[in-house]
Amino acid sequence: MAGTIEWPKHSGDLQLARDEIHVWAAPLGVEADPRAAFARTLSPDETARAQRFKFEKHRNRFIAGRGVLREILTRYLQIKPEELRFDYSANGKPGFAAGVESGGIHFNLAHSEDLALIAVTRIGPVGVDVECVREMKDMDELVERFFSVRENERFQRVAASEKAAAFFNLWTRKEALLKATGEGITRSLSLVEVSFLAGEPARLVAVAGDVEKAKEWSLKELAPAAGFVGALAVRNERMKIKVFATG
Repeated sequence: MAGTIEWPKHSGDLQLARDEIHVWAAPLGVEADPRAAFARTLSPDETARAQRFKFEKHRNRFIAGRGVLREILTRYLQIKPEELRFDYSANGKPGFAAGVESGGIHFNLAHSEDLALIAVTRIGPVGVDVECVREMKDMDELVERFFSVRENERFQRVAASEKAAAFFNLWTRKEALLKATGEGITRSLSLVEVSFLAGEPARLVAVAGDVEKAKEWSLKELAPAAGFVGALAVRNERMKIKVFATG
């Protein structure tokens, strides 16, 4: 279950400046009535996808996540949630369908357990990720197999009590960057190197060993709720991040 969201709530009109990124945190464990209202705004393909989930918990989270995504985006676009249509990249990243008056807005959605993050900006393609920090028996093996040699060397020196936080820093920062670029994470995990140790600012260290290319991107750490870590990636250094909670 998601902990208490620590960001301020926002209601009323929204103004998204050209250099701003708005990041929203939303609980997915919503009650039956608001979930039913969300379900009525979904497109036929989203409804069909929801029905394919084997477990009710996962189906309900999907409905809530897509419903709150529509609700937030349409506050910027000034249309009804059910009027919004999405297209998807080859790797499944959602974007506005042709014909939707997007106003130059880019967005991205991530969720873990009962918590979702939604990033909205006019800067350019954006990626966001969030994970519930938890112990995993195979963290060392996963880092050794799928991450870079340098990251593995640093990770193996992390104290056991700090490894879960370090692992999910690694994961969310890589995932946010790869979602921003639109690349598939399974092929690119080891090519993207990021900072991840406690106290280190989030940053992209290298892309396929290229330090200069890494400087084209900015990574920011997000802390929406106790027990969760998140990250945001965008190709811009001069930006203002504003964080909100739904409600």
